[in-house]
Amino acid sequence: MIILNVFFDVVQQHEAEFLKLLNQMVIESNKEEGCSLYQLWRNAHDPYSYVLVEHWASQESLTAHGKTPHWINFNDTVNAYLKSDYDEHHYSEIPR
Repeated sequence: MIILNVFFDVVQQHEAEFLKLLNQMVIESNKEEGCSLYQLWRNAHDPYSYVLVEHWASQESLTAHGKTPHWINFNDTVNAYLKSDYDEHHYSEIPR
């Protein structure tokens, strides 16, 4: 399993556009094969700070996600709504 946490610091005046874009990403990404979780969360202490939590079955499914029209649109658009570029952290499960 691959887990991603993607962090966003949103410009207050662009929050509505950001949420519209991310809500569409959540809807479309949750339909993809290999996606078991795709959710946007708001920071409890900073209303313009968000994290997108993603769970993917494999690197192959994550790679396929990066080729979808909704991801390409997201990647081309989202940073215009942010104070700085989004910060993406990838995690892989530690075998027992």
